Amino acid sequence: MNHVPQLPAPAGANPQPMAAEPATEIFDRYAGSIISCYAHLYDTVEVHGVRNFASGTDNGTCYEIDNLTPTSFSVYIHLKDGGLDCVGDFGRYDDAVQYGDEVGAEYGWPVRNHVRTTTLAKLQ
Repeated sequence: MNHVPQLPAPAGANPQPMAAEPATEIFDRYAGSIISCYAHLYDTVEVHGVRNFASGTDNGTCYEIDNLTPTSFSVYIHLKDGGLDCVGDFGRYDDAVQYGDEVGAEYGWPVRNHVRTTTLAKLQ
């Protein structure tokens, strides 16, 4: 199982979760614009829960991976050399999983659902 560490909050951030955005308002799919002609740099699709928190700056909110208490869900592609690039943001878990499956099928990459594996581990 792939372990994904929690990302620390930026300096000056207020780690208190904000109210979740309505599910119908988040449905952003942009893998094509991120991957473009660089598919050879990636090897896996990952689905994660995320939550937003006040950043303490004029930029509004910041997001961090939170598979235990997410406010929304994101689909990432994993760089072979390490790191993740976000390719989709969703208010509904099912939409994120479906899009992750679509991206994985298009490029022949496995899909790792960290929301599901975290929830299963929490229940055991």
